[in-house]
Parts: sequence; structure tokens; C-alpha cells
Amino acid sequence: MAATRTLVIALATVGVLALGGCAAGPDTTDAATDREAVRAITLAESQSGGRAFELEGDDGEWEVHVATDGRETEVRVSADGGEVRSSRQGDTLDGDDQARLDAAVTTLADAVRIAAARTPGGARIERVELDEESGTTVWEVSPGGGTTVRVSASDGAVL
Repeated sequence: MAATRTLVIALATVGVLALGGCAAGPDTTDAATDREAVRAITLAESQSGGRAFELEGDDGEWEVHVATDGRETEVRVSADGGEVRSSRQGDTLDGDDQARLDAAVTTLADAVRIAAARTPGGARIERVELDEESGTTVWEVSPGGGTTVRVSASDGAVL
């Protein structure tokens, strides 16, 4: 009887572990780590030959917007930041976006690292965009939970 009970428990444990192994990978719609985000940014910039200015977790992937030769390129990168899934060149970069990007000394990847270090409860990232606030160019980093960390694009200070 004890041998049968042990066998049943062992089979149940194997079944649970097997089902857990079939689960989907990281889901950036709920936020992913800063390391995955930085990896996705770096890969997108390298792939497109430009400079990233926006990042968003979208349908289990990263959507990285990169300025390349005055045009916006949308690069979709795997959730772990290791593989480019697609890339498409879009319209001419908006003049305001180009001016903010030209003024930014702090990179998108640096803004993610800075915000992650200041985020209580872990370094999770949902969205980052370059914006202007009261005449100051800032990276708005959304780590989730309704919070936003604003990082100065000129010197990396948390505002």
C-alpha cells in the first residue's frame, strides 16, 4: 500500500512539473526585468543602426522604436531580449521627437537602469518614452503599479 501511495505521489509530481514546463515564457505585458529591457534595446539599436527612443512590452515581446537616419524603425524583440522577431521602417521621425532625442545625453538603456535602481520591489519595466516636461527632456519609465520614474535626459538625475 505504501509503495502504491508513493508511486501515485511521484506521478502527480511529475505531471505538475511537466505542465509547468509547458507554460509560456515571460510576458512583457505585465512587465519584465530591466535586464531583459536593456538587452532588447541594445539588440534593436544594433540591428537597426540607430538610437532607441521608446520601449513597450507588447503581446509577450518588446516593441522598440529606434531613430535611424531621420526615420522611425519599429523593432520587435523577444521577451528575453535575445532575438529580433521583426523590423519595419516607418515614417519620418516627428520633429519634436528628433529634437528631444538630439538633446538627450542619457540613453534609453541608461534610463531603464537608473529607474530600476530606484524602483521599490524590483526592477520591472512596462514602458519607457522620451517626453518633455516643463521645458525639460525626460525619460518617463513606467515600472508598473501606476508609478512613473522620470529620469533627466540631460544628466540622468531622477526628477
